[in-house]
Amino acid sequence: MARWKTAGIVLLAGALTATGCAGGGPTGSTGDADSVLSIGSTTGPQSWDPADIGDANYKPYAQAAYDTLILRQPDGEYVPMLASAWSFSDDNRTITIELRDDVTFSDGEQFNAEAVVANFEHFSSGTGPLNTQLTGLESVVATEEYTVMATFTEPIPDLVYNLSDAAGRMASPASLGSDSLATVPVGSGPYVMSEADTVQGSLYTLTAREDYWNPDLQKFDEVEFRVFEDESALLNALRSGQIDAGNLTNPDSVQNATAAGYAILKPEAHISWFGLILFDRDGTMVPELADPLVREALAWAIDRETLANVTLGIEDGVIDTQMFNEGSPAWSSHLAQAYHYDADKAKELMAEADVTGFTMTLPASGLFTQGMMTGVKNNLAEIGVEVVWEDIPAQAFVSDMIAGKYAASVMVLGAVPTDWSVVQNYLTPTSAWNPLGTTNSELQQLIDSIPGQTEEERDKSYREINQFVIENNWFQPWFWAEENFAVNEDAVQVELQLQQNVPSIYNYSPAH
Repeated sequence: MARWKTAGIVLLAGALTATGCAGGGPTGSTGDADSVLSIGSTTGPQSWDPADIGDANYKPYAQAAYDTLILRQPDGEYVPMLASAWSFSDDNRTITIELRDDVTFSDGEQFNAEAVVANFEHFSSGTGPLNTQLTGLESVVATEEYTVMATFTEPIPDLVYNLSDAAGRMASPASLGSDSLATVPVGSGPYVMSEADTVQGSLYTLTAREDYWNPDLQKFDEVEFRVFEDESALLNALRSGQIDAGNLTNPDSVQNATAAGYAILKPEAHISWFGLILFDRDGTMVPELADPLVREALAWAIDRETLANVTLGIEDGVIDTQMFNEGSPAWSSHLAQAYHYDADKAKELMAEADVTGFTMTLPASGLFTQGMMTGVKNNLAEIGVEVVWEDIPAQAFVSDMIAGKYAASVMVLGAVPTDWSVVQNYLTPTSAWNPLGTTNSELQQLIDSIPGQTEEERDKSYREINQFVIENNWFQPWFWAEENFAVNEDAVQVELQLQQNVPSIYNYSPAH
């Protein structure tokens, strides 16, 4: 078994970032006292347009500026936010949403049903990473000033979640389509950007809105998002008190934070898997990848145990070859190690495919350690595959992948919040993480059947989808990523959100 000595890798997940906060003095729920929440991250938003801002670690950015139609509480319960009530038709294709009538946007525009119509149309027609959340939007109409009705071609199993997430973020209709929305959000949320105190790409400053409709959510007078070059810089900021919480992945960082007295919070279930994405399943960029035998050879060539040890700094990483986590009915203990390190078997598959070798360019950035890249490179070199790591800026890492610039990439991707979101985010022809639009009739038939199925039938379909992905090697999970959220509890209280690797903005409060 190959062994490499190196520090761990800073993981991404569309992505895994580090976040933190530094509080000022104590404050009440109305934010009357002078208090600042400073959140650190290794990636910043590529756009503030609610259709493009993304999810996962981008969620706190969005939540500061944009309310959603539905609020998802830390335990996963859905409660009203901009929507005061909602109901579904008997066939679950139409949702009727009743809206609050006391909300305005930061530009002074009134929030109403026409605003929801404009946002739904803007979101569903865009190319953002989560635009599948409104897939099949057939019509959306304002039936009254504060009532909207949206109809879809097929039921969306996760629609309530989606309306608490990206699809439910509301921007002022006057701002939609403007270039300025990419850099300055115009929402109805608890905070509004201070352009004078913002440095695009490194510091985003938002201040509490006056007369905000729900002051209980304004626990700070100001929210800062500070973007750091790497996790080392973020950890230094955490230890110096510049920020007071952060998502740490490097084992040394976790150890140092623990030694310094910071609490380490961990989600109850695995959030993200680490592995290889093979975007080019049709061989348009790397012809050899069109052969299932070659893709399978790559799966057998990776020494998952060693990579997990190198990356996580522990001997017993949770090895898994499935993109669904153990809380899913699709997950199987039998399939958890469908592949393991077997270079001889990988070579046999390459020979059977009549492929002696090829070159594969993978994107890299300062977020990857040299040791991790060397390990992957050496593993694949054993079977004649030359890996060329191409350095790109961290800010472009995700956008370049989902723009279809690479045939493959090492990545960390989420297995939450639901199985349907996993399918929609990764496996449909329009999924953000299927940028080359790969289709398969067998897989698509399974996906198309899910909206109209019973729960038992859906569970069976998800299991068959899991089996398909493993056998066809569209995605090759290696192991589950470690989620470590470090908190300076003397400065801030933070509650983890169910099925999230970072807390929602609403889950922060001053410690005193």
